[in-house]
Amino acid sequence: MSALKNPAFLAASLFPLALGLASAAHAQAVPEASAGLEADTDIRSRGLSETGGKLGLRADGSLPITNHVIVDAKVETLRGSHRNGGSELGLEIAPRYTVSSNGWDLSAGVRGHLYADAGELDYVEVEGSLSHTLGPVWATLGAAYAPSQDAIGGDNLYLSANAGTGIPGTPLSLYAGVGRTIGSTDDAVRAVRLRPDGDYTDWYLAVERTELNFTVGLQLTATSIDQDAAKGTRYWDADTGTRVAGYMRVSF
Repeated sequence: MSALKNPAFLAASLFPLALGLASAAHAQAVPEASAGLEADTDIRSRGLSETGGKLGLRADGSLPITNHVIVDAKVETLRGSHRNGGSELGLEIAPRYTVSSNGWDLSAGVRGHLYADAGELDYVEVEGSLSHTLGPVWATLGAAYAPSQDAIGGDNLYLSANAGTGIPGTPLSLYAGVGRTIGSTDDAVRAVRLRPDGDYTDWYLAVERTELNFTVGLQLTATSIDQDAAKGTRYWDADTGTRVAGYMRVSF
């Protein structure tokens, strides 16, 4: 069995690196809590719309428990989107363990996806990431694995690579990323939620401007999905093609 389809093997492979980072890290103060409010013309994730192509609102926060244990949470309006079972409100809760040293950050945790009044569509992912920052430039490699669950019609693995940089002397930042979604199918109807056309690739480019704690940005997203592949099915998303979305955010 390949490492990509064996999360236990992936975890075991990263464990020595985590120990190395932990032993190299100096004692750190507990980071501060943070939160934000955001309005998006279309809330998008992995190249798919969470809001059926409509305006969405979200609130998110990060609460450090210790200098390594952090709990992230997010709530967002889903506008009755088909791929989320007609739910109007989504909630994510994600406790994680993070180790940092010399510009490197290794993080591992779990993420629960909860949907109000959508039936049995809640599911859980195990996720991890490795990031490095050098000056204004950062890059992250990530993996998120959802074991086989009825809510998503099988299992699902998402691999991603993201990078960003601030432009020195300006309030502008640039971002780019690519992801690959693969998985197995037990229920073809619900598998459409995360893989509308089976395995697929997504990518994005974004630019944003920040002044104090206020940010505005534009994001271009695209996927390799055939938009008509699952047309007319219960969880079909009509907004999987190339899209431009704008957003405004206030951070606290």
